[in-house]
Amino acid sequence: MNNKTLIYKPNIGYYHNSKKNNAKSETVSLKERVKIFLENLLVLLLGISVFVLSVGIAYNTYILAKLKVKKLSLLNENQALRKEYQYLTSKEVVLEKAKKLNLYPPKKENFIKLK
Repeated sequence: MNNKTLIYKPNIGYYHNSKKNNAKSETVSLKERVKIFLENLLVLLLGISVFVLSVGIAYNTYILAKLKVKKLSLLNENQALRKEYQYLTSKEVVLEKAKKLNLYPPKKENFIKLK
């Protein structure tokens, strides 16, 4: 093929099978059409249910992770508040505040018995 080109000439004999011609030769019964429709509907419903379930699981996982983070922050806040409570109710702090307010511990004669 030294410097020769191949020339392809289109053929006039073009064969095209249209769907109309196939429909005339093939007849599908109503029972088969209903069966195909129900199969397609079942596949569609299964796909939708899988999608809905996966979205639900993902949402619940998100809520669970969010609650775990909130639990940790509340535990840390609780621990800090307990430390602050222990500090504020310690003997030293109470006695110091009582001295500033000129308070003294109650004696026997300061108690009143109620019957």
